[in-house]
This record gives sequence, structure tokens and C-alpha cells, in this order.
Amino acid sequence: MEPNTGEKEVPKWVYKLFTGHAYPYVRRQAQFANKREPTPEDIKQKFWEVYPRCWVKVLQEIKTGMIVSFIELGKYEAGTFQELLDHPEAFLAKTYGKKKIKLNFYLGENFVCTQNFKVAGWTSHEAGNEQGMGETPKESAGDA
Repeated sequence: MEPNTGEKEVPKWVYKLFTGHAYPYVRRQAQFANKREPTPEDIKQKFWEVYPRCWVKVLQEIKTGMIVSFIELGKYEAGTFQELLDHPEAFLAKTYGKKKIKLNFYLGENFVCTQNFKVAGWTSHEAGNEQGMGETPKESAGDA
């Protein structure tokens, strides 16, 4: 925790995800607020305005042929997913099993950023989908 700011520590991967160039939501908000290119301190300040209010949607990636789709596995309201952030792979494996999972972070209805995880040794879509989530394509007689 930073002294006198009320800021909690967040895992480095989370801060980098929110403030890096791949997902510019926080950076753009800092730029709009200051009407100039944001400094690292501007970005940090905006991060602490945005991050504590974000919620997370957990999605499983399902691939059928060339089509990739997502099944919603769960939602976590702001402030309720610290274990997920501290130990994402262990939490996701324990909670959802062996899957390819996407975490989408939102501020209200606004998409902020996303992170993908291959959980519990997940290697391919061909290995099937645990817990009956989605269907693994079946080969037809004409495909052989």
C-alpha cells in the first residue's frame, strides 16, 4: 500500500495490462483529463480512479471449425476478485478447470482491457471442453 494515498498493491501484470499501450483506455482517459500527453504520474492517478471500479467477466474460448466463440462462465463485481488477480491460474483452475479463459475488465459498460490464460495445462481445443461447456466438433463420415 502506498502511504497516505489509500492505494492497495496490485499485481504488476494487472497494472501493466491497464496502463500499457496494448489497451489504451486508462492512458486515453489521462490524456483527455489533462489535455496533453500523460506523464507516468498522470497515468498512475487515472489507473487508481478506474481500476477500483472495474468488474470482470470470465469467458471460455470455444473453437468449432474455424469459428471462435465465447461462453460466459462468471462475473465478479468491483472489489470481489483479489484472489483471481493475485493467483490467476490457480484460481481459474480451481474454479473453472482446464480451459482457455479470457478475463475482460469493464468500467460500467466500457471495455477496458483483456487477458487470456491457458489454464491447468490446457493445450488445444481438440482436447475437448471440460464440464460440458461447449461442444467438441464430431467428425462426420464424409470427413474421413
